[in-house]
Order: sequence, then structure tokens, then C-alpha cells
Amino acid sequence: MADCLLEIRGLSVGYGDGIVLSDLSLSLERGRSLAVLGRNGVGKSTLMLAIAGHLVPRSGTVLLDGQSLDQAPPFQRCRRGIGWVPQGRDVFAPLTVEENLLIAARKGPWTMRRVHELFPRLLERRRNYAGQLSGGEQQMLAIARALMTNPAVLLLDEPLEGLAPVVAQDVARCITEVVEKEGMSAILVEQHAGFALELAHEALIIERGRVVRSGTSAQIAADRDALELHVGIRKATSRKAS
Repeated sequence: MADCLLEIRGLSVGYGDGIVLSDLSLSLERGRSLAVLGRNGVGKSTLMLAIAGHLVPRSGTVLLDGQSLDQAPPFQRCRRGIGWVPQGRDVFAPLTVEENLLIAARKGPWTMRRVHELFPRLLERRRNYAGQLSGGEQQMLAIARALMTNPAVLLLDEPLEGLAPVVAQDVARCITEVVEKEGMSAILVEQHAGFALELAHEALIIERGRVVRSGTSAQIAADRDALELHVGIRKATSRKAS
């Protein structure tokens, strides 16, 4: 497989006695991005939690650069290159914006200066406590914090969820800057399917814990029947051809 960065083989994972994802496999090449689509409750966030190490799979394996992450707890996965922007943001509310970023900092191209260039509002609010920020500002901080770890792959779980339209557009612009212009490898879970398909190179649709459709983002965007049946939208467009 050409320069495979992240690979998941036969992943089955759930909560308690229930299985949410069953025998799921996917791969992500270096410098590419993948949109994960599907209705609420089909297992999209469960997939992200399993990759980040917050859920222990029943079976299957997760590999980064060909090396297994199966025995690595979340903090080790972060050190090895998994950058996670969780659903709900989970910023450290008692710490300042600057402290939230410094606590995550690892050597690499993403520095405090660069995240401030991407999110000027965080520079303005650097001495405020994270708990004092608006929802949009907290989402910016969650993304910036993940970038400060200088990840090999960025996991974005519903980054536009709950944001006002104008704020969502600003956050979407910054994500596009990171993924398209900076060439960050990324997996994006997002209910805004049009944005996800515009951003990502490839896409897949999950239904009842299994991948039911996969291909380039342009192919998925053109499959209106699959989008209506499995995602709940009648139309999505994408400018990606490959």
C-alpha cells in the first residue's frame, strides 16, 4: 500500500456487552484526508475514541506507520503522532488559553506562533481561562492544542457541532487551511457532509457499525442514493476529483 500512514484492520469495539463497530477496516495514506459519514449513533465517534486509545477493542488492530498501537494508552498514542480533537472540545477549563497550548507542546513545525497565526483570537485571549471562552473559541483552542502536539494524523470529531453559522465558517476555514494547504493527514467526522466531502480526499459511510460505502469524496458526493439512505441528505457536492 502506497505510503500508508494509519491502518485499521478488523476493528470491533463497543461499550459493555454491546458492539458498536464490527470488523471495520480502513487505511489513510500520508498527506491524505478521510471523511467519515453516517447518521447519529452509527459509531463514528466510537471509531475516533478507539483510534485515540480511549476504548479497548474486542478485536482488530490499529497501526501507525506500520507499528501497532494496540497496547499504547492515549498519552503514548499522542506522543507517537495521534492528534485528537474530541467531540465536545474537552479543553482544560481551569487553565488559561496559553497554558492549554503549552501543556500539549511537542517539538515540530506547529509552534505557539503558528497556531496564533491560524487562530488570532487565541492570541487575544491567551491570558483568559479556557472556561471563559465561547464555544467557538473553545473549538479553536481544541484544534490548536492538538496541532501543538505536532501530530502525524489529526482526528477531528464533529468540529463544527453546536457552533453558530458565522463561527462555524471561521472554524471550517481554519481546518481547510491545515488540511489542504498544510497537507495534514486527517480523519474528519462531521454531520455537515457537504463540508466534509469538500475537504477530504476520500470518504466512507458507516451504517450499523459497518462500512457500507467508500471511495473518493467526489464519488461519494455523486452517490445521492447512498447519501439519502445512510446519511440523511439529498444532495452533497465536492470539488475533489481524486
